[in-house]
Amino acid sequence: MKSILSTLFSSKSTIILLFLLAISLATATFIEDKFDTNTAKILVYNAKWFEFIFLLLIINFIGHIGTHKMLNKEKLAGFIFHIAFILMILGAGVTRYFSFEGNMHIRQGESSNVMVGSTPNLIISMTDGNEEFNYEKPLLFSPVTNNSFDITIQSKSKGEITVEYNNYIKNAVEKVQTNVDGGVNIIELIVFTHTGRNKVYVKSGEIKELNGLNISYNSKNNNSINIIDSNGGLKISAPFDLFLADMQEEQIQDTIKKDSIADFNQSYAYNSANAAIVLTTKHKNAKVEMVSGEPEESKVDALLLDVTVNGKKETVSVLGGSYYEANMQAISVNGAKLNIGYGCKVIQLPFSLKLNDFILERYPGSMSPSSYASEVTLIDTRNNLNENHRIFMNNVLDYAQYRFFQSSYDQDEKGTILSVNHDFYGTWFSYFGYTLLTLGFILTLINKKSRFITLSKNIGELSKKRKAGILTIAFVLTISTFGFSQNSSTNSVSEEQAEKFGHLLVQTYDGRFEPLNSLTYDIMHKISRKNKFEVIGNGTMNAMQALIDMLIEPEFWKEQKIIYVREQSVRDAIGINEKYASFKDFFDNDQKYKLEIFANKAFQKKQSEQNTFDKEIIKVDERVNIFMMVLRGSILKIFPVQNSPENKWISLDDKLAITPLTGSLKIINDDLQLANFNYSGIFAAYLMELKSGNVEQSDKILKYISGIQRSTSIVDTLPSESKINVEIFYNNAQIFIFLKNLYAGLSVLLLFLAFIDTLKSKKNKILSYSFNFLMALLVLGFAYHTLGMILRWYLTGHAPWSNGYEALILISWGSLLAGFIFVKYSKITLATTVLLAFFTLMTASHSSYDPQLTNLQPVLKSYWLIIHVATLTISYGFLGLAFFLGIINMCIMIFKNNKNHFKLNLIVKELTYISEMNIIIGLVLATVGTFLGGVWANESWGRYWGWDAKETWALIIVITYTIVLHFRFIPKFNNSYVFNVSSIIGFSSVLMTFIGVNYYLSKGMHSYGAGETPLFPIWAWVVILSVIALIVIAGIKEKINSKYLDKN
Repeated sequence: MKSILSTLFSSKSTIILLFLLAISLATATFIEDKFDTNTAKILVYNAKWFEFIFLLLIINFIGHIGTHKMLNKEKLAGFIFHIAFILMILGAGVTRYFSFEGNMHIRQGESSNVMVGSTPNLIISMTDGNEEFNYEKPLLFSPVTNNSFDITIQSKSKGEITVEYNNYIKNAVEKVQTNVDGGVNIIELIVFTHTGRNKVYVKSGEIKELNGLNISYNSKNNNSINIIDSNGGLKISAPFDLFLADMQEEQIQDTIKKDSIADFNQSYAYNSANAAIVLTTKHKNAKVEMVSGEPEESKVDALLLDVTVNGKKETVSVLGGSYYEANMQAISVNGAKLNIGYGCKVIQLPFSLKLNDFILERYPGSMSPSSYASEVTLIDTRNNLNENHRIFMNNVLDYAQYRFFQSSYDQDEKGTILSVNHDFYGTWFSYFGYTLLTLGFILTLINKKSRFITLSKNIGELSKKRKAGILTIAFVLTISTFGFSQNSSTNSVSEEQAEKFGHLLVQTYDGRFEPLNSLTYDIMHKISRKNKFEVIGNGTMNAMQALIDMLIEPEFWKEQKIIYVREQSVRDAIGINEKYASFKDFFDNDQKYKLEIFANKAFQKKQSEQNTFDKEIIKVDERVNIFMMVLRGSILKIFPVQNSPENKWISLDDKLAITPLTGSLKIINDDLQLANFNYSGIFAAYLMELKSGNVEQSDKILKYISGIQRSTSIVDTLPSESKINVEIFYNNAQIFIFLKNLYAGLSVLLLFLAFIDTLKSKKNKILSYSFNFLMALLVLGFAYHTLGMILRWYLTGHAPWSNGYEALILISWGSLLAGFIFVKYSKITLATTVLLAFFTLMTASHSSYDPQLTNLQPVLKSYWLIIHVATLTISYGFLGLAFFLGIINMCIMIFKNNKNHFKLNLIVKELTYISEMNIIIGLVLATVGTFLGGVWANESWGRYWGWDAKETWALIIVITYTIVLHFRFIPKFNNSYVFNVSSIIGFSSVLMTFIGVNYYLSKGMHSYGAGETPLFPIWAWVVILSVIALIVIAGIKEKINSKYLDKN
């Protein structure tokens, strides 16, 4: 027993278990990609052997605490780590076995206290006299697993009844075969309900239910719309009035009174209060079969069962699946009557929600949705509670350990779908584990006895013996300018005139007053991710010049390739190959918007179901709409409404903009002499004078507009001229974009000089002067960085760390401060912190180039997401640095010989220590980033872990580098060669997460892989084979050198 426990508690077992877990997770992502999510769940994620690995890890972690004597101050960080991981695994277990989730559907004006779960169950019930039989079991099916099962029911009156698995059809759709033996008449209908357009087949003698609407064919039912055969035609009647609408004119032609009978033909739509029915065709001697369709056609699955009663077998099909309520079907076989359903259970809540109003906002002049929200009343009679709440993205409702999220909505926009999650204890178990994990990481970095600090000391000692070096890679940044052809004779407005225009105030979507210059840069970043535009024939135009030109010449700009489209799959939908599209590219010859269907589908999906294609469609759709709003002037709220109690400002296309101006403002027209003296007329006159080049007159009108803005009752709350000047300077300076480029260059040069310096045994004046010069530049950059933060504080009125973008700027600033503090110990430390500052600002710039300009509140605007992405991105930098250090060490090992082995061994050892420190920091950031992603997911749609391919591979990174750091506990693996090889191979998990998941796994929320998977490039194979060859050759040389050392 002791030997078993000793083996189970060993570090070797830890590595084996972690390795098995990583391999299992990686395999599951490929299974999901090749087949489907259910297959991955059956074979891996939901398998008992998979849970057993986690159980063994818990036992191993507990054993580690004892065998490594972690219950002391020196090893407190390790103790906290192990407890944190144990708590996280337990939290996951609580979530799996005791929590539940699902959807709540509420129609406007109605209340609901039930939710439909997410796990499909096979449900069978039967009543036999006084006896009842009930069977219920969660079941998932896959095309590659053995799905067979059989259930036996012993009935006193009917004998033995068996229900056996026959087949499972994914994304099932009905297909009609006509003129078959044993066929019956079938009518094919199109039924429009709040869920949209539905194709329905109804067999003769059958009653079909669809969203609460019953339709029968040759089966009289008092609660159904009844359709019957009559003299070669069809008749219809209903227990309520039906309204006939002509299919051509789409107007109500007649009314069929309640319970009366009328002809039923293809020329009309038969409308009720909640639905419309259209007859497509009548099939004679037909049979309906279930076949597998495309996911777009159907998300309902079909389970085919063989029901045998006293030797007579009949095959029945039941529809259902995840998130679908089990629709119980009454089945009669050889006199036995059963109710069978496949779907999710209905769960009753101890309170109810009433949907007062569902609000779907659209972009001005467009049908594209911009945001949606549910106004609900929480009703709990137990506590005499009646509260109003608003649920929208990133704004959830928590009550009685239930959490409600805005998920989707009905197609008719009169109903909402809320995601519901009940996982209070599992969530907080996991969150407590995350907190302890973070605490453990902090202790690791500051505890004097920790491995991290020990490595730092070891590096200092080795430096005294022999200095060693470091090398990294450079990041090439693109220039923020692009060009397009000019087919207009219009000359662009001068920079001076554009700058004057930029001093006007504008009210943003969130009510802030800022210079038009600020909004313009945000607009151009959003639309094109650029600051400047190269117009052939007119030269370079800045953002302000481009905005004015768009207002003057909108038709010209509609033809320019200015709207940024990142993903090839979206470009394919538009019909372009370049990264930029013109406004006209988004419309076909009939002026139909090409992305309309995609945008509506993407927006209507639950956030947890949106893949990268959907998210990119939403982003591109937003860019198109903002571009259209610019051309119309609807985004420029520059005029205050006269005598407005709400201090409302309006845009150029507002109805109030054409209202004649009165009062003291009329004196302006004594000078301008405008035929239409209103805001629209004043601005049109300004643009006309700009276009004609009349600088004096345009300046005069601009001053009048500025005076109108300052004449409002809230003039004291408007930014002063000096503050406007500061903000425009801040915008034009692009401080943090400049610093990002500066830090990129300095990090490369500083790391290169630090590497050369450590190879020199004597001090070199040229190297010292060069390093000091670069450090002086860094000090100036740090001062400029500080100035940028002070300016943000002054302009926003709050400390510059209140959102994700500002937090990243602060992290970058703090990393440099740390570098300056520790530069006296190691030049490499300063160079590394400059690299970290660059990575952080690079991540921040991604956010700044995609600002939120409208009232769209997507899940991707979450603060948690920004920090999650930031920490993961930065971790890739440190892990990448360890990869390159490993490559360098392989090269050094190859060049070892009996003359230089002592000196090179010291270099390899120090670089290995530096690499290990980088991996520790990278692992800290990767782990925190991964679990912050779980927090984001939980706060956004109620599930902190869903085994999506991206999050699974992020976890694999954590496991991989945990294994790398634990190799030192195994004597045979505790050497520089093994560590450096593992740091090289380990980086493949980062590349797979960053590239493989995005482009080569076609399923998952983060996948860009729509259509054909791109070919794996030949150069990548060359690089991989070269790295393998380098590792093998270095290994051979290490063996040769070790033999030489043994002889000596």
